[in-house]
Amino acid sequence: MTKRPITPEDLYHFKFVGDPQVAPTKDKAAYVLTHIDKEKDGYTSSIYVTDLKDSGRQFTSYYSKDRIVKDTSPKWSPDGSLLAFLSNRSGKNQIWLLHNNGGEAVQLTDVKQGVGDFVWSPDGKQLALTITGELKLPSDKDENQKEEKSDVKVISRLRYKGDGVGIYNADRKHLYLFDLETKSYMKITEGDHDFSQACFSPDGQSLFYVGTKAEDKEWGYLPAIWKYNITAKVETLFYQGKGYIFAPSVSPDGKWLAFAGHTRGERQQGNTNVLLLSIETEKQMNLTEGFDYTVGNLVGVDAKYDTGEERLIWDSSSSYLYFTATVGGDCQLFKVDLEGQVSKALSPSVASVTSFSLINDHQAVLVLATPHSTGDLVTHDLTNKKKVVSITDWNQELYKEVHLSTPENFHYKSTDGQEIEGWILKPLGFEDGKKYPMILQIHGGPATAYGNGLHHEMQVMASKGYAVLYTNPRGSQGYGHDFVNAVIGDYGGMDYEDIMAGVDYSLKTFPYIDHNQLFVTGGSYGGYMTNVIVTRTNRFKAAVTQRSICNWHSFYGTSDIGFYFTDWQHGHADLWEDAERLLQLSPLHHARNVKTPTLILHSEEDLRCPMEQAEQWYVALKRLGVETKLVRFPDENHNLSRSGKPKHRIERLEHLIGWFDERLS
Repeated sequence: MTKRPITPEDLYHFKFVGDPQVAPTKDKAAYVLTHIDKEKDGYTSSIYVTDLKDSGRQFTSYYSKDRIVKDTSPKWSPDGSLLAFLSNRSGKNQIWLLHNNGGEAVQLTDVKQGVGDFVWSPDGKQLALTITGELKLPSDKDENQKEEKSDVKVISRLRYKGDGVGIYNADRKHLYLFDLETKSYMKITEGDHDFSQACFSPDGQSLFYVGTKAEDKEWGYLPAIWKYNITAKVETLFYQGKGYIFAPSVSPDGKWLAFAGHTRGERQQGNTNVLLLSIETEKQMNLTEGFDYTVGNLVGVDAKYDTGEERLIWDSSSSYLYFTATVGGDCQLFKVDLEGQVSKALSPSVASVTSFSLINDHQAVLVLATPHSTGDLVTHDLTNKKKVVSITDWNQELYKEVHLSTPENFHYKSTDGQEIEGWILKPLGFEDGKKYPMILQIHGGPATAYGNGLHHEMQVMASKGYAVLYTNPRGSQGYGHDFVNAVIGDYGGMDYEDIMAGVDYSLKTFPYIDHNQLFVTGGSYGGYMTNVIVTRTNRFKAAVTQRSICNWHSFYGTSDIGFYFTDWQHGHADLWEDAERLLQLSPLHHARNVKTPTLILHSEEDLRCPMEQAEQWYVALKRLGVETKLVRFPDENHNLSRSGKPKHRIERLEHLIGWFDERLS
């Protein structure tokens, strides 16, 4: 049977698997299944439990006519008898509880502002919770309820807003211990600080968590790890971080605290490592110092909705740590011992592990994505990376129905000889001897990567008759510390050369590409590079710039990260002393060179690359007589293409591809 072209509307049909959690009994696993509610224009999630042989059965199901319901973060009690999860079914996120054989879920917490992340204590009698602000229970009287509340926002913090969050209020994230028997809360942390990512010691006597009390945290955020003695109710500074910290995990023998991060300060990119602290001596070790890849999944795709967080998982003997790392276009599973010896990749290549959990020291459950799969649950023999057994196949009917192009991987030399990795998708109905238009895609970041996952947007482009080129220029993750840092202080330099060398290589290597019908698009950093490209060359018939930057000077003060990102990415560029340099790096300054018809796609609630960037670029091009159009998406942030309202995502694709279609000849 001939398969039909994939369409923007097929977004509605995808189902997304994520966050597997193997039960302590080792005979089953919970996971999250997310799909789109077309009527409510959003994403709904449910918890499923599988016996590790098939897709299992749905454990949570709740319908509300008023809201999108999300059941996420499944976590088994230590004895495996109970399954806790977060749900917004009663309004704010609360913790709910199920028995391991199913039944009706019982609401465990009832906090007015809702609950953030949580973790079980080793004895299963307590939960450590993250709650924003002072605890507010239904029985608490609101002293301000009768007073007229002002909608005026008074700002006193340097870091006062966040993309996808909005303007921060004065409340901070604090940790509480919740007793399951008495339903009582005990506050652990205090002060004008944020704390999160709690984990217990195996004996249940100590709680470790991440946060900072530094006075200069607004300018240079360096988190610390704190240790709280639960019996004595005493908090001590356990480790003062020197860079990013996440995913803390205590070894089963209680001797070690592992976490992911680095020691290069906030304004540094490069590899994130597996770091280890002795709980007895507080000695620190970098276990992956000799492993020139970054911990975590930096492979960017638009057909993913894995709610699981990055994690480090110990083996049962406290001898190894399992972690994922981005290697070229893959995200693979590795393990490292306490001497810093990193294994070979344990998971398949040409694939990305989006989250994982261990069954035992020899088996794991993975969510494994490929260029033809959004990611499904598999069991995996860690001694044989080819031994992968599928558990779920939620999109099989869709995959049988639609045509998906297979990426062709290649490597090429940039203008200075640096090797760059790239991929090309052939158009639907490809025929030898015919010529096809080509769309160049540029990823964001820049410290992310294109790679082996399902790219809905690119597949739609291929279904419309385009070849699609995408590459990982300097600044991308997955190719080592020096490679990702090569873009620092050189935006629009060798990264531009790498991208354009990829275009030239493709034109020489793939005879089916029509040299006269080239198009370019990208988002965030990719939008910035799209703007740079159209100021330097007229070889593209049309461009679509998305959530882009055109003016570094105004970006400094309007973006949620602008004041430190600008300084960091441009090699300590000072807003005042280096104003001329920032101007030269800004496409807006070179707008008179633009002749390429340019569509601008931007979200009105984007606080990462604010709307003013799109407005400046639009006014400049319009004023200079360039054929241009601005499309504004209300109530959307920087992540429109990945997690925005489904209707807006589909309309975005229609505008993007339509702009190119109109200019085909």
